[in-house]
Amino acid sequence: MGRSPPKETAKEAAVRAAAVERARRVEVEFLEGVRARLPGHPAVIETLGCLYTEMGRYQDGLRADREMVKMEPDSPNAWYNLACSLALTGQPDEAFAALEKAIALGYDDAEWMQDDDDFEPIRKDPRFARLLAQLLAKNP
Repeated sequence: MGRSPPKETAKEAAVRAAAVERARRVEVEFLEGVRARLPGHPAVIETLGCLYTEMGRYQDGLRADREMVKMEPDSPNAWYNLACSLALTGQPDEAFAALEKAIALGYDDAEWMQDDDDFEPIRKDPRFARLLAQLLAKNP
């Protein structure tokens, strides 16, 4: 019978969380430098948007996502990420409009959408359930 690993102490968890945060800051600084040299590179902007959001820098993430939508207006993922940022910044009507656009362009991962914490601020809105049902009907 195998032994389960020892539980992480509060101190160990705090040390691990601080290390993750430092790594994110280093990555953001690096990517911001790359972006200064390659301002129109979609992968850099998309990655920065995700990192900003993970770090709780929602306004920075929103700016990156708006830029991505301008660069790739037919990308369902760009619109999905914009919907996430709009939800996190307290703009539910705009979030639903962006999510509808993402779905119209082919976004189809209902399971991810259902579990995505970024939509927590709008999850109880009936429009969320309607869009989720629409996705599930497309992909039974």
